[in-house]
Amino acid sequence: MLMWRLTGLTVLLTTLSSPAAAAAVPTDLEALTARLEQIVRTSPGDVGVALTHVESGTHLSIHGDQRFPMASVYKLPIAIEALAQVAEGKLELGRQVTLGPNDIRACCTLSRQHPRGGVTLTLGNLIELMMIESDNSAVDAVLKLVGGPAVVERRLRALGFKDININRYDAQISLEMTGVREVVADSDWTLELQRRLIASVTPADLRAARERYTSDPRDTSTPDDMAALLVRLQRGDLLPWPYGEQLIDRMSHAKTGPQRLKGRLPSNTIVAHKTGTTDVVINDVGIITLPAGGGHLVVAVFVKNGGHRWAMQHAIAEIAAASYEAFTGTHLGPPPAPKAIKVARKTPAHQRKAGK
Repeated sequence: MLMWRLTGLTVLLTTLSSPAAAAAVPTDLEALTARLEQIVRTSPGDVGVALTHVESGTHLSIHGDQRFPMASVYKLPIAIEALAQVAEGKLELGRQVTLGPNDIRACCTLSRQHPRGGVTLTLGNLIELMMIESDNSAVDAVLKLVGGPAVVERRLRALGFKDININRYDAQISLEMTGVREVVADSDWTLELQRRLIASVTPADLRAARERYTSDPRDTSTPDDMAALLVRLQRGDLLPWPYGEQLIDRMSHAKTGPQRLKGRLPSNTIVAHKTGTTDVVINDVGIITLPAGGGHLVVAVFVKNGGHRWAMQHAIAEIAAASYEAFTGTHLGPPPAPKAIKVARKTPAHQRKAGK
């Protein structure tokens, strides 16, 4: 085992397990680490990166031990808990769940199509909605069904993930990060009430809430621990067959974040990923299938307080592209020119999408 330590970055090179794994590992890891450090250093905000080549175990990280808000990346460990309970016989994918007006959250499909509830879906449907469309109503319904945040976190700890925290329902996160101080009982919750409360928040309270959100340890992860979770998911030792494979398949059909991990990769590249989005957080974590039998590359990138959303997404796309080039030996061409940032009238807070 060989380890280099560079400024703010640890590179771990493990013993290669096979000729195929060896072929996929970059011949110049120091060049890759230097390139990733440059991207992180010149990107706005705080950036954390962890990447692991699954088959060889080669691992690089930059600020990989620092905590970042997961936003909707937290739906991934919740989906793992739900599928683990299905595998254990505690739940069934066909179990029906009826959502009333108190169960609807802002974003995405369910709030658009059923703003007042009145819809019945299976657990399998809900998992698809939360992983493919990042639906917030779906994740709270699933989290309630599995027994709440403490149940998910207990399994994570038992599996050895000490740095992934699951503490709140999405509804609570949404209100707190937008500066709503009122405590809303489940029985009083409606989509209209949520929007009304968020619309009444002053700009000063909103700024203060965002600062609290990006420093709050609740519902956070380190890039290193999230990458480790994805490695074990890909290797098949988190969930028994076929549940792990089903989850990865759902992630490969995610509709959110096309300009993040996937942004500069060849269009036929399979990327099973989960995004997280707020006004101050842009994340993407996933498993990239490398061409020509090169194995799988796990990449977890978290960005906070980076200002304009495009700039934060661009950092993620550049990190993924640099990693792909290094592990495949291909050149993807120059990145697109930066978009002009237009100054426009701000959308009211209650109309913005969050949590993808």
